[in-house]
Amino acid sequence: GGAADEWHWVNLPGGNAEQVIVDLCECTADDAWHSTLSPEGAGPGRGCIVVQTNATSSFHVIFSRTPAPSRGSNEPVLRYVVGKRRNSATTVGFGNPYVKKEHLESTTNADALLTSDPEKSRTFWFLYDNSVGVAAMGCQSAPQTDLCRLVCPLRDQLGFREEVCRDLRYISLASGKRPVSLRVVGAGAPPDVSIPRYLFDPVTLQPFPWQGASLVFEPDARLRQLLEAAQKILATSSIAPFYSLIEPRCLCLNAYRLLDPHRRGELLQPGEDGDSLTWDACYQEVHTRLSPNVLPSAPWTYWPLRFERASATSVMLAAMGPGCSSAIKEWTRAVQTSTGLRNSATNRDMLTMSFAFEVFPVEGEKAQQERKEVVRKITALMEKDWGIAELRQPLLVTWQTHTDYVHYKGDSAQQPAIAACPPSAEVAARAPAPIF
Repeated sequence: GGAADEWHWVNLPGGNAEQVIVDLCECTADDAWHSTLSPEGAGPGRGCIVVQTNATSSFHVIFSRTPAPSRGSNEPVLRYVVGKRRNSATTVGFGNPYVKKEHLESTTNADALLTSDPEKSRTFWFLYDNSVGVAAMGCQSAPQTDLCRLVCPLRDQLGFREEVCRDLRYISLASGKRPVSLRVVGAGAPPDVSIPRYLFDPVTLQPFPWQGASLVFEPDARLRQLLEAAQKILATSSIAPFYSLIEPRCLCLNAYRLLDPHRRGELLQPGEDGDSLTWDACYQEVHTRLSPNVLPSAPWTYWPLRFERASATSVMLAAMGPGCSSAIKEWTRAVQTSTGLRNSATNRDMLTMSFAFEVFPVEGEKAQQERKEVVRKITALMEKDWGIAELRQPLLVTWQTHTDYVHYKGDSAQQPAIAACPPSAEVAARAPAPIF
């Protein structure tokens, strides 16, 4: 026993030496070692390894179907190389060496490269998850979304790349031309590195149930067609697997966000239990509070908005002039006065129409370059055809998922479900006045 037992070192001579670290089909708690990984769920096509090193020479992390050395074997291994080309890039691709000497994706992010000071070590993690068809690597010891530095979706229209990776069960470490020493922090099942966790299932590609209420403006037929054209630009690009599209019928300007799963208690007096409220009661109460003033004025509520800029997932708009800005500000104040509920949308959110959302972080040189091209195309389309978006008649909607809503008409026969709770000075003070 002793301190040495707490460190799992792998010392590799130069010359592309290779050593198997774990068989994912026999992964145990001992393999998880000092990492946050769990052996539960590890197996063919699903694995992750965390490695610490102060090496200044490149090293390889290899996912393979057999325990045999992969160099020159023509085996379709999935292989990461950290510190490639004199530590200018970290890459991922198939084969050892890569097929046609071409990697699938690379990153030049400093966090994904070797240390420049041998006295300061760096920790990296590497994973492949066949359940979502994604290879990813990142920095620090706990794999998570915001620490991704290279993400490569392997689902394609033919399914070939995903099929190749289905039986990868061994994880090996290898040196480049020079010797390296690596500490294995642990190995196990790959954590979820998708972005909309608890909102969207990256395995089934379906959203989870989610409740809320909003006032939204729906686009007319012309604007809806433009937004669908933007969706097509994204869907036909090479970065499409990073994203999910919003159903065309649910494209909208989500202008005033009244309720979400964490805000039901704001309908009650301080100290009362918001979790005791049913969602039906919440929706009816919001409708009741909006009915005297806000909903009757909807037919003559009118926002003329111009195109400002685009991203790969949304179109950001701006008021046509100071008169429109004042109207938006007064409408927002009227909604808050009527409901006693602050708007959880930021000023920027209020004027953003989303048509897609990111499922995995866009990390990698090729992907980020393609994203710039997608944004350029969407921007050119909107600058040419957007004109003025004449949005009118905001609707009260209730959300079934974070992207799918239905119109809420209210139950005219039902009495208010909750004792009226007028907006307090505290609520009014929490909500900043919109700035447009």
